[in-house]
Amino acid sequence: MGELEEMFIRAKASQLPAAPSYEVRTLEISWPWWVHPGWALLLLTGVMAAVSISLPDEVFATWRMQKYLDESLSVTLIIGVLATFLGIMITSAGAARGGKVTLRFTPKQVLYLRRAYRILFLLTLTGYLIWVVSAVAQGVRPQDLIAVVDRQLGAISELKSNSRPIGGLTTLTQFAPVVVVLGHLLRKLGVGGRAFYSLIVLSAVRTIFYAERLALIEVLIPLLLAASLTISRSSRWRGLTRSAPVVVAPLVWGIFAISEYTRSWIYYQLTTSMPFPEWVSARLAGYYVTSFNNSAMFVHAYDGSNAVPYFSIPFLWNAPGVNEADQGGIYGFLPNDWWTYILNTEGSKDFTNVGSFLVTYAEFGMMGMFFGWLLVGLLLGLIFSSLTKGNTPGLVAYAAIFVGVLELPRFIYWTQGRATPIIIAILVIAFTYPATKAGYNRRGSDIAVET
Repeated sequence: MGELEEMFIRAKASQLPAAPSYEVRTLEISWPWWVHPGWALLLLTGVMAAVSISLPDEVFATWRMQKYLDESLSVTLIIGVLATFLGIMITSAGAARGGKVTLRFTPKQVLYLRRAYRILFLLTLTGYLIWVVSAVAQGVRPQDLIAVVDRQLGAISELKSNSRPIGGLTTLTQFAPVVVVLGHLLRKLGVGGRAFYSLIVLSAVRTIFYAERLALIEVLIPLLLAASLTISRSSRWRGLTRSAPVVVAPLVWGIFAISEYTRSWIYYQLTTSMPFPEWVSARLAGYYVTSFNNSAMFVHAYDGSNAVPYFSIPFLWNAPGVNEADQGGIYGFLPNDWWTYILNTEGSKDFTNVGSFLVTYAEFGMMGMFFGWLLVGLLLGLIFSSLTKGNTPGLVAYAAIFVGVLELPRFIYWTQGRATPIIIAILVIAFTYPATKAGYNRRGSDIAVET
């Protein structure tokens, strides 16, 4: 009877469903000092602003422009930068400048990340497919691409005019920054995520053939930041994360140099005696330094227009179905046409960036600028602080939007139409990511349990 009873118990047990797996995956993240948004703001935007303020009129004359950044506007610019820094420090006061925390992922959370990654990856590929089909329909042929590779004068401009993006459809390609961060996290967790490397290739193609170097920077910077945050203790590259700004600077220079070699250098090599490395270095510095002066020129030209704030929140006016002409324009011009006119008559055709802080001052006034940038700083500090507390959506968000901090000298990245898909994806992830009953701490002592 004992043997038969034991067989009966085994048979019944084999019919029961398997116990659910509550295996928790862990990932340690650490952040060096430069990841703090306050440092990133001061080291690039702060330094570039100081350089632009201190340069004499003669230097700006070499860039074929007048210096508009006078003492009054210089003080206003500094106030805008400090307002952002103040906001960052208020909400990140409790976050260490450097430290580590253990992220814990339940099976439910891992499944969510995999699904989010696949959906956003497919949406991004769909955007590229629509773009290619549209370009072919507009008359783009292989010889047009060959002309770019051969560095024929005007080849890129002609290709761009014949392959214009479709608002709301080709914009899907802008999910790529979030995709590469999610893909990297999945790779670190050992559950796939290799396909995102193809988006880096596609972004490089945009850089070469469409002169859109920002497209490549938008995927490389988030990927490098995510890699720096999640690098293992045993990695031989871990030491480099402490001096990543020194590594990123040559990377950005290289991307800029490749882009300029296939575009502007085709013309300037016939008009300058400077060797290419020296010329491209001066041009890259000019892009950042002159943007502050351009925004000062913007203030003078915009004064008294009473126009709506086109340049501070361009995503609103460039959205599908919105006709910016119905908003009145600026002195009778469409916004972009007006800015082109100002550059042609008062500025330089070579350096067209509109800037950031002084643009908001021109469009919203001193109080609007101060509190607007204070809010930006508060949000940046809040997102960074959530990262240091082990919040996965916070990590994804910070890595994906960090490029906006680096681009502040040139323009307001986060209010561009190209950033809208990124922000939408971040918000969806933030509000739908599965929660855990237990919290996290820097020592990683809490156990995450599925809800």
